Amino acid sequence: MTRYQPILALCLCLLLCACSLTESFVDPYIQDASIPLAERLEASGGVPVQVPYPETYYDAKAFLERYVDLISSAEDYILVTTFLGSASEGLEELYAALAEKAREGVDVYMVMDGISSFDMTATAQYMYPLYFLRESGVHLIEYGSLSGMMLIHPTSLLIREHRKMVVVDGRWCVLGGMNMNYISLGADNRDLQRDSMYVFDSGELAGALVDQFVTIWNECSVDHISADDFPTASGLSHGSTDAWLFNQGPGSDASVAGLYASLFASAKEEIVILPYLAFFNDDMYACLEAAMDRGVSVKIYLPVDSREYVQGALFYDYHRLVEAGFEVYTDYDGDDDYLPLLHEKLCVVDGRYVVIGSSNFNFRSMGLSYEIALVLDSPSLADASLRHIDQDIAVTMQPLDLETALALKEEKGNLFSYLFSYYGG
Repeated sequence: MTRYQPILALCLCLLLCACSLTESFVDPYIQDASIPLAERLEASGGVPVQVPYPETYYDAKAFLERYVDLISSAEDYILVTTFLGSASEGLEELYAALAEKAREGVDVYMVMDGISSFDMTATAQYMYPLYFLRESGVHLIEYGSLSGMMLIHPTSLLIREHRKMVVVDGRWCVLGGMNMNYISLGADNRDLQRDSMYVFDSGELAGALVDQFVTIWNECSVDHISADDFPTASGLSHGSTDAWLFNQGPGSDASVAGLYASLFASAKEEIVILPYLAFFNDDMYACLEAAMDRGVSVKIYLPVDSREYVQGALFYDYHRLVEAGFEVYTDYDGDDDYLPLLHEKLCVVDGRYVVIGSSNFNFRSMGLSYEIALVLDSPSLADASLRHIDQDIAVTMQPLDLETALALKEEKGNLFSYLFSYYGG
């Protein structure tokens, strides 16, 4: 019996999580649209910040060029957090720039998730580990590296460092969905994912990101650092937009569930979601269905992963989205000539509020991973985001009807893959 205790403990934890992580979606206070949205966002742990209109990158190669420029311009420090981090031929310039800055005396700190060396995408064919950066003076650590301790505390497998963030000199901030690996940035072919990154010139946002970076670093390393080591620039270079930062991680009260629940409860016209791995629990369905009952249109754009085990998870559950009455679109057309994977995380509400960052809209991101999400009250960014969806994404997709969704479940759905992805994807 003793040998099964870790498994039983993990199962119990999963059941408890299913009941607690998404309470915001049915919480009377969060769902009360008569309470100002800003109050509910801040009650959910959102930190109010003023940010300028961001530089927006949907082209990974264009972003990689900008990334190298930002790193090369650093004079004081560089902070990086990534879920998957590995080197490949296409990323040599980026890692060379980081190493050169460290040799010049710029403080370079990097946290990557311990799952990086187990990357199961096409990156696995090209990657090599980033430990070589330490030789140049880069401070590099892994969060939750896989070890024998996992057998003693199996629940630690649940929480992953999924954030993607860069801060340069307390001024330049980068958020989005791209990892530092082959399929996000280094590929030159159809392996290259479709994704987005956003660059902000904001000392205020940098300060909020620095605080959380210091917390995660000190949790993982005996070599502690202080936020005082990383001064931030004051003021903004141009313009300002109301925003709320949800940096869901150690020492933070930020709740990604509270973010989405607050926005959806306030929606009056339209909710558009790019959710990569769209696995919802009952609370999440209830919140979106309540929005539809108010006359809100809910549009969900579903990518299809070329990996069979991921397909098994996706197709097992897609029918439920259609049954709920959402407008569901997918880029699966019945053959094996897959488009580059749509890995983007984006949500637009009422043509006004935009959610960007690392967080998927799925059960796992509600609390089983550390996430960064930024809500911007920006009709201009919302308009640009919707045009991007219409011109770059919707044209590759077609509506998913219930008959097709049920047939896909029967043909390709896999319960084990679904359960694995629901909690661990």
